[in-house]
Parts: sequence; C-alpha cells; structure tokens
Amino acid sequence: MKHEEKNFAKSRDFNLTMIPGKFARAMRTCVIYQFLRFLVINIKMLIVVSKSH
Repeated sequence: MKHEEKNFAKSRDFNLTMIPGKFARAMRTCVIYQFLRFLVINIKMLIVVSKSH
C-alpha cells in the first residue's frame, strides 16, 4: 500500500479521493512548467483587462 493511501484507508469518507499520478506530481513540482503556466495565465488576464478598458 502506498504511503498516500494509508492516510485515507482509516476513514470511510475519503475512499473515492483521487491521488495524483507520477506525471501530475512532476508537473506540480517542476519550476519551469509552473513559470510557463504563470506567464500564460498573466497574458490571459492582460487580454481580458485590456478588453474591458
């Protein structure tokens, strides 16, 4: 049993809780990917704000 699964095995409320896979965990901890997502989100925000003015 994985370490994450042990935390949820005790409670019946969390039986259907999803645990991220290796790829999702890698993307969440990758600084380069997070920086690119940050840039994309900021560009989208600038577009939305510029349309309103």
